[in-house]
Amino acid sequence: MSRNILILILTLTYSISSGQTFTEQVDGKSIASGQRYFNDTIKKKESAANDYIGFYQTYISGIRGQECPMYPSCSNYGLKTFSETNFASAFVMTSDRLLRCGHDHNNYSLTLRKNGFKSLDYPAYDKPPIELYYSRNSYYFAYSDTIRDDSTFLFIKKLINNQYYQEALLEIMRIEFELKAFNIDLFINKVICLKAIGEYEKALFEYENKCPTEYKSNTELAFQIALIQYKLQNYDQALQSNSIAFKSCTDTFCKPKIILLNGLLYANKYDWQNSMQSYKSLSEFDSYEQVSTINFQLSEKAIRLKNKSPSFAGALSIIPGLGYAYTGHKQTAISALLVNGLLAYATYTNFKNENYGMGILTGVFNLSFYIGNIYGATKSAKRYNEQQKKSIINKLEFNSHF
Repeated sequence: MSRNILILILTLTYSISSGQTFTEQVDGKSIASGQRYFNDTIKKKESAANDYIGFYQTYISGIRGQECPMYPSCSNYGLKTFSETNFASAFVMTSDRLLRCGHDHNNYSLTLRKNGFKSLDYPAYDKPPIELYYSRNSYYFAYSDTIRDDSTFLFIKKLINNQYYQEALLEIMRIEFELKAFNIDLFINKVICLKAIGEYEKALFEYENKCPTEYKSNTELAFQIALIQYKLQNYDQALQSNSIAFKSCTDTFCKPKIILLNGLLYANKYDWQNSMQSYKSLSEFDSYEQVSTINFQLSEKAIRLKNKSPSFAGALSIIPGLGYAYTGHKQTAISALLVNGLLAYATYTNFKNENYGMGILTGVFNLSFYIGNIYGATKSAKRYNEQQKKSIINKLEFNSHF
């Protein structure tokens, strides 16, 4: 608790300082990161808060003996908000974060960093990059048509099936250079390799610019493009590609997986009725009857979810912590009640003893944490609602094996 208040004290002074070059300081350690938590589209504000938080990170954070369980860490969260918003907003948002730090992990998505798993928590005005969300390992397999392959094609498919995607991609590029002619089988496997290594935009570029028009409606290729659009969270484009795949599909092998993806796409758009309809139509295929039933029930459950009201949560927070408790953040609720209660008592005692300077200081922090408690409760309601839906979507995705 003292650590949390110390961060706020160090960031209270507001003046000018130089902008920082990105180095992720976490618990006294410098961690190289390929992902910035700063939003490059927002003009950075220069603030002395950066210096005070930097002092905390360099000389204090490392001796605490424990790690911040959230990403960005609380100090880096403060750096981000003070650099990207005005002082008052940053002060309130950082107060809310300090109240929530280390509590109620079920209400946050996971991210895997070099220093372990963390609860992913960005300020409400920004959205975490897709690649920060943790997802289970996915294994991709080569596409094969009914035509017998020569030894080179078989070797490529063996590489893909054994998860040597980079090596398979190099071999595909070598064959493309030698063939000097378009081969749809080879191209589909190239897209699969690019998807497997996370080069989604490059796969789409290859499809748009290097695939002849007459092949773009190929069932498997359109389906793979739909999967890539899904990975990029472009759900409308994914539905369009999946529609092309469905129209060109002529057998019962490809139709079920296309319908299964449709159900998942509608779920991610929170269009639960169409999601249910997709899973219901999946029951026509015997081998998919079980997953059809389970996913239909999950979509049905999503429709019955009870959302928490952000405005009601904010109103309840007139009593510190009550709004957090309403939104399922029970540990945070206790933290909010204790911090606000202690600061209010400290402010009262200081003024009673005519210690006006300290009374003003504790009063400012009390006001910040009190407003942060109200602001945080409204955001916690939205977070709770979102996590309820994401929990169901994660189960649908797990059952779909995409």
